[in-house]
Amino acid sequence: MPENKLPVPVLEGPHWRVRFRPESYDAEMIPSLQKCIEIIEQTKLSIRGWDYPHLSRRESEHAFGSHWIASWSDFAGHNEYWRFYQSGQFIHLFSVEEAANADWQEQLRATAKGHLGWGDQAKRDWDAIPGFFSVLNFLFTVTEIFEFAARLCEKSIYRSRLKLVIEVKHIKGFVLVHEWGRAWPNYYAASEESLGREWILSPEDLLSESRKHSLAATRWFFERFGWLSASDQVLRTDQENFLNRRF
Repeated sequence: MPENKLPVPVLEGPHWRVRFRPESYDAEMIPSLQKCIEIIEQTKLSIRGWDYPHLSRRESEHAFGSHWIASWSDFAGHNEYWRFYQSGQFIHLFSVEEAANADWQEQLRATAKGHLGWGDQAKRDWDAIPGFFSVLNFLFTVTEIFEFAARLCEKSIYRSRLKLVIEVKHIKGFVLVHEWGRAWPNYYAASEESLGREWILSPEDLLSESRKHSLAATRWFFERFGWLSASDQVLRTDQENFLNRRF
């Protein structure tokens, strides 16, 4: 994919990279580009105010290649670009919303100072921190990715195992923070510029255990920030509330 020619500046700042790739390759497993559009419309998640993935209603934000469709947007902190191929491969690049939304970033900065601005932490230069991740938004985002993959499996898009890759780029120094209402006693920051890994899953496994896998993936990322004690039960409850729109 010609990343240096994207129609939106998603690569210029902190961003997520998601890839789905079936182990078996059939360039025209999905028979037409029209069918690709229909599949996205039928499988995208509409749990919160912005769909995953977002299919723009503007024709000027669509593109069509020999074997793929694409859509993009740059609106109110939602900066993204995705492609869906007839082979079933899916590529999604989208900004870390907490960083793209200046108001949210400053709100999280104030929340982090409120949680941790005591003792030795009070000496920290909070204004020098490059960015923040909301714990809940991180969980919700990873959950959406796995749920979308499971929905594609329901449509029999993947008949063999699926390679699912999630990466977060340009995040060195970013700090995890929880919204008010829960104790948050420690400082957890990314020490590397990028974090990511690959999961290889069967369609049957994704259909039956997508929520379990997204929780495990979220924990994997949180541990790389140094948060080793995240409660499985608390994360599971937050995930259930999200999927049932109780948030």
